[in-house]
Amino acid sequence: MLKKRDNIKDFNKNEFKKRLFVAVDIPEVVKDNIYNLATEMLPEDRYIRIVPAPNIHITLKFLGGININKTGKIEEAIRITADLFEKFKYEISGRINAFPDTGNARVVFLEVDKGGEQICKIYNELENNLSKIKIEREKRKFSPHITIARLKNSKNIKELIAGQNKFLNITLNCIEITLFESRLKPDGAEYIIINKFNLK
Repeated sequence: MLKKRDNIKDFNKNEFKKRLFVAVDIPEVVKDNIYNLATEMLPEDRYIRIVPAPNIHITLKFLGGININKTGKIEEAIRITADLFEKFKYEISGRINAFPDTGNARVVFLEVDKGGEQICKIYNELENNLSKIKIEREKRKFSPHITIARLKNSKNIKELIAGQNKFLNITLNCIEITLFESRLKPDGAEYIIINKFNLK
């Protein structure tokens, strides 16, 4: 059986596939603020892995291992989606939550407030356009959020996050959709921008 490090090496050397995802990117200074919030709130240990500042974003669609021959069609589907929407504002208040819930957390995230419904509309249209090129639809309900930490084991974080929903009150401009490649490394993933698609 291959060890994890070997699996990572083998996938990254695969010349025919890339791990891709579509996201709303976030300004660097805001990423730093969110990262600082996470490190203040969560004790990083072997069970809690805080998302590095450069990797903070709002995921629209994780595509997984995609044959490079299909990348052009995916970019066209994203471009068609972006052309349908005007630039808009959305807000991050700092309200913290968890998947599947705060009593049994595996993923800790910040909720997107005002403007989240517009991100949902973009997601729905993106799903429609990607399904036309045989990209499978997501079965889980989409909820726009910013992941700040992942937990190796389920954990009750209710007390940990009590009183923490006051650190951020940020309004951001959504001006584009970004296609990323995720390159696996032993110490975590590195995200590389493949292309950006401007909203109207």
